[in-house]
Amino acid sequence: MPQFDATWFPAQIFWLAITFIAFYVVLSNFVLPKLGAAIEGREKKIEGDLARAGSLKGESDAMIATYEKALAESRAKALAVRAETEAKLAKEAAAKSAELNAALADKIKAAETRIGESRRAALSNVEALAAEIAVEAARKIGGLSVTEADARAAARG
Repeated sequence: MPQFDATWFPAQIFWLAITFIAFYVVLSNFVLPKLGAAIEGREKKIEGDLARAGSLKGESDAMIATYEKALAESRAKALAVRAETEAKLAKEAAAKSAELNAALADKIKAAETRIGESRRAALSNVEALAAEIAVEAARKIGGLSVTEADARAAARG
């Protein structure tokens, strides 16, 4: 085996050195700068993405705050409209109730007036009927002749 022969060692070391130097020159001048540039490019891209994500997070937080503020304002506005509507409906209901109560009071007064008139008419009829019965009773029972005016005067008091 020639690689173990000591006479070939200097030639082998020479070609080893030349191969190593060529490999070193190729790596240091061509491959490593491209790898370094790619790594730096990725680092810059990652930093840019992180910065962009931070700014987008800030924007989204601002949008969320704006949304929550608008939602709170809408709720407050809805509550105000509801309270206003309830007050308006209560006022209208009170007005209708007062109107109906007045109408019912008028109907009750009219009914009481009619009842009073009917009662007076009934009482006057009862008085006339009682006087008439008294005259007939006095004539039939006692054989007396009594006038209706005398019977009414006797019934009154």
